[in-house]
Order: sequence, then structure tokens, then C-alpha cells
Amino acid sequence: MVLAFDLGTGGCKAALVDASARVLATAFVAYPTDYPAPGRHEQRPADWWAALAAATSRLPLSGHRVRAVALSGHSLAMVPVDTDGALLLESVPIWSDVRGEAAATAFFGHLAEHDWYASTGNGFPAGMYTVFKAAWLRSGTPLGPRVARILGSKDWINARLTGVQATDPSYASGSGAYDLQTRTLRPDVFTALGVPAGWWPDIVASTAVVGTVTAAAAAETGIPAGVPVVAGGVDNSCMALGAGLDRPGAAYLSLGSSNWVTVAGAEPVLDAVQRPFVFDHVLPGLYVSALSTFGGGSSLTWLAGLLGRDGDLDALLAEAAEAPVGAAGLTCVPTLAGGTVVEGGPSVRGAFLGLDLGHTQGHVARAVVEGIGFSLADAAAVMLAGAPPGAPITAVGGGARGALLLQVLADLLDRPVTRPADVQHCAALAAAALGWLGIGAWDSTAPLAAGTEAGETDVVAPRAGAAADYALPRARFHAARAAVRAQSEVT
Repeated sequence: MVLAFDLGTGGCKAALVDASARVLATAFVAYPTDYPAPGRHEQRPADWWAALAAATSRLPLSGHRVRAVALSGHSLAMVPVDTDGALLLESVPIWSDVRGEAAATAFFGHLAEHDWYASTGNGFPAGMYTVFKAAWLRSGTPLGPRVARILGSKDWINARLTGVQATDPSYASGSGAYDLQTRTLRPDVFTALGVPAGWWPDIVASTAVVGTVTAAAAAETGIPAGVPVVAGGVDNSCMALGAGLDRPGAAYLSLGSSNWVTVAGAEPVLDAVQRPFVFDHVLPGLYVSALSTFGGGSSLTWLAGLLGRDGDLDALLAEAAEAPVGAAGLTCVPTLAGGTVVEGGPSVRGAFLGLDLGHTQGHVARAVVEGIGFSLADAAAVMLAGAPPGAPITAVGGGARGALLLQVLADLLDRPVTRPADVQHCAALAAAALGWLGIGAWDSTAPLAAGTEAGETDVVAPRAGAAADYALPRARFHAARAAVRAQSEVT
């Protein structure tokens, strides 16, 4: 087996995956995100480590030989460590944290933002990218002189497991200082920000073995000592591989805490207006380009908590499915935690418009789902412009379990949406594939493709007449999104 970990925003999934790309066992352990101030979204690396150990303890390791360990990790995290590898922050900024915004604004006084984007493909609001968070750390805290390295989420776990600090191209491409064409870090970006280039670890292939599990790490996690650990990859790229994007032109929908439409290609997809975000693929020679909406599953989770239905989300969505298209005039803009550049950036917030005394919880939930669907449909119009009309698209992630969201997306995209059997395991499957490739047991991703194709797949077809049904609700959504964006610009 390969022991694969999907270190996501909501928790850590551990999976045992055999050489035929079959998932034999999984375990999931959640960890919290803290929001100590507007724009600050933090997690504790100690929680990641504890969740990894707890998830591992729930797997039947004793009955299997672990050949390798591999991780997929959530992107844009900034984990500063000292020369001994010790954490310098108990809680660290994760991908959605925008404390680097002031540093980014100052930086764009030296380099045009358009030129920076064209080089890096970093299409999220700039303050989210790690190099700008590192600039905040150096100038806004007393910790700068003690920093030896800035690590990503899965890279910090790898260092705890092996004692070796390294990253891979896919994670490095979310640093804010990675040139997509040369696939190297840009010294001029570090110089302009006053951030030492030496803070960044060496970049190795996603399949490279960075080290082996130490005796100390084995004692803490239950993973056998001496097992090879491969570099792994960033979650966006791992999910792409797990969803079948191992060749140019393939595409998928990711439905999780945030949502995006992704395509693989030999060249990055760049657009100065729409601002697709680009990561290096975990496979050499490819990129993954995507447009997203930050208001995805996190908005539904918030709603369920607000309504006191934290453990009742499936039933709430069933009520939403009974509500009519358009949610009886209720519109939701689900950018509750800020938005992409197109949605209005970090300062934009969400809204419900058209609330009525006759609306039920089902109407409100349906409005959130439709808001997510409208946002993704706009993204798909850009990213799937070259795809054949009506061609199916795969949906993966926890949100793909929901029949209502899949139906809304099929209707709005006017194409079938397929849901593979391993819908929630894509990132872990990809990490396992990197493990098998890294130890030389595989010489291609063919076993992953074969294993995925062997599983059952659900297909949700678009409904006849859906475009007409959604025409007015979609127009209301676009008007509402323009309104909340305008509000963010004046406040």
C-alpha cells in the first residue's frame, strides 16, 4: 500500500491505496479554522500533525506493507520555522488569509500587477500569496530575524516526517514568486519585497523521495520508520490528477469549501480581466488553470450552523430541492468570506436579496446553492470555451455528494455532470499515484486512470427547458453581485 494524506482546509484524510489505485480504507479527522480578525484565517500546524496521526491510527496498517507516504496539501499556507525546524507561529495563515494585501499594494508600485500576473499566473487576490504574507511577517512582526524557512502545509508535514525541508513545483507555483515559463523562483520579487530568497526551500519533483520516516515521527504517528516520503503536491493539482486531468484539454469541477472549474494544458490559461489562477501540475510539462468562487461549501456550512442544523445538512438540502427554481425570488451572492478578483476581491461580502416572510429554510438553502451554481457557470463559460458543446464534465469533492448542486450545475452548464465513485478521494488518490511513481512501482499514471474508470459513475443530465427557467434568476444574481461589489468599493 501507499499511505496517502489529503491535508485539506477542513481536515486530514488518510487513505490506504493499493497498486491498482483501489482505496482500501480511509479515515478523516477534522481541525478548526480561526478567524481572529477581518481577513485573517488561521490554522494550527500542531492540529494538522495531530489529525494526521489520529487518522493513521484508524487505518489497518498492521495488515499491510506501507511502501511510501505521499501528501496533497492545501495551498498558499505560510509556515515559518527557525534553523531547528521549530514553528515560529502557533497559528499560521492559510490560503484564504489576506494579511499580505498591504505588502502586495506596495509591491505593485515597483512592478505592474499585470506583468506579475502574466509571469506567475497567480490570479487570486495578491495578498493571499505566500510571498506577500512573508513580507508581512518580516516587516509587521519581530520574528523576521528568526525565520530560516517558509514552508507550505504538506511541506511542513514532510519535514516533520523526514527532517528534510523541500517543496515541489506545484506548491511553489502558489508562492507569488514562481515564473511559469522558466519554472523557477524570481529573485527580483524577493528583492522588491525585502524577503530573503533563502527562506524558500529547494524545489524537487512532485514524485521525488525527499526522505524517510524518522524513528521519532514513527513513534508519534504510527507510520513505520524508514518508509520513503515523496514530495507530493498542492491540492489543486492533486485533485486535477485524481479527477483524470493527466493530458491537455481535460477539465473538472471541484466542489469543496471553495469551488473551481479547472482545465489541464501544455500552456497556462491567462486572462488579465477574468484572472484564471494557474498552478504547475504535479505531472511534468502540464499546468492546471482554473476560475473559482470562494463561496462554496463553506457558505452552506455557515448556513447550516446559523440555522442550528450542523448535523442536518443533507436534510436541509433535500428541503432546498423541493423549493422552486429561483428560490421564490430569493437571490444569494455567496461570497461570505471575500471573493476572487472578478467577484470583487477580499473586501467584498455576501448578500441575500429579495427576502420575504414566506421564505422557508429550504428557499434560503436553495438560494445559496443557486448562487454557487451561477458563479461556477460564469467561470465555466471562460474555462470551457474551447470544449465541445454538451461534453460531460466530472465533479469531485465533498460537494459532489449533493444531488441538487449537481443538477443545478448540469442545467446551467448545459452539459452532463458525472460523479465518480471515488468522488471524495481524488486528492488522496493522486497523492498515492505520486507515491507509486516516486518509488518506481509505476512508470505512468495508467493504473490510476484504469482504477478510476473501473468504478461506478453517476451521470446527472441537464433538464430540458432549464435555460429558460434560470434566465430571470440568473439575471437577478448578476445584478446582485454587481451591487455587493459596488458596495465593497465605497466602504
